Amino acid sequence: MRAAESPRTGTVAEIAGRLRREVRVLAVSHEAPDGDALGCLSAFLLMCGRLGIPCEGYIPGESALPPEYLFLPQVKDVRRGTAPSVEPETTVYFFDCASLLRSNSHEFLAEAARINIDHHADNPGFGDFNLVDPAAPSTTAILYEVFKAGGFPLDAEVATALYVGLVTDTGRFQYANTTPYAHHMAAALQEAGVDVSWVYRQVYESTPLPKLMLLERALSHLEVRLGGALAVSWLSNEDFVKAGADEGHAEGLIDTLRRIHGVRVAALLREKVSEGRIQTKVSLRSTDGSLNVAELAHKRGGGGHARAAGFTSDEGVSAVLAWIEREVETAL
Repeated sequence: MRAAESPRTGTVAEIAGRLRREVRVLAVSHEAPDGDALGCLSAFLLMCGRLGIPCEGYIPGESALPPEYLFLPQVKDVRRGTAPSVEPETTVYFFDCASLLRSNSHEFLAEAARINIDHHADNPGFGDFNLVDPAAPSTTAILYEVFKAGGFPLDAEVATALYVGLVTDTGRFQYANTTPYAHHMAAALQEAGVDVSWVYRQVYESTPLPKLMLLERALSHLEVRLGGALAVSWLSNEDFVKAGADEGHAEGLIDTLRRIHGVRVAALLREKVSEGRIQTKVSLRSTDGSLNVAELAHKRGGGGHARAAGFTSDEGVSAVLAWIEREVETAL
């Protein structure tokens, strides 16, 4: 059954000690996972294997995972779709989940203790134990500290998974969250066996053709508004079909929009129509920090970081774009 104590903040040493004693664990991350989410799952599943702990991974949704991360061990075997049932004595570890909503995990929470490991500032602390550090450059950085505290074996495979989360969430060590700690961690992981050049090729220089075709579709819809301060684009179901792409190929496309000279906020919308129901998934980026896009996303039930956030709406693309433009114009 779930832990009886009230939700509280845990330390890396406490989480490491608990992990060593686990009977069975379920590792969960958020829908539409990025490099940090998948790096956490890969590293955690690998480490559980090293420690002899039965472990399963789960990510909600059924769309394909971003292909640039499929080289990570265990990722292809992560369960998708409906949340799994939880066996007795199972602890659920959540990684990089700013909220339970993004993990589709409400159904089994009554049956399991939950450990919440994250670096989103807007994480409400939904775990029985919460290890949330907004100052961490990535969630894999927090997991790295857990492994260090437990004295767990950090081999090249585990280190590589941790490194992928670090390098992607810091934008190849270019974003504002690139602290001295991030570089020290990268050096330690390289000493543990990470082949930095090989990882770079897998993540950034092995782009599938459908992803490039999808980027072409996104650029064909590109608009720069508010005197150049706002860059927006959108992708429809038809765009995905014509590009031969799936949802996973959309990962990282918004970074092209945010690189436009003079742009302060970028938005990429992805329209999905299922059984006649429209949903619009929105990715937001702030280039100079003058607008906190997490606060913008909160207004529509989403969340994220000050410079990278998102939300999902039941409105169509045109209505959502109009709302974003009004909000950005007011904020800037």
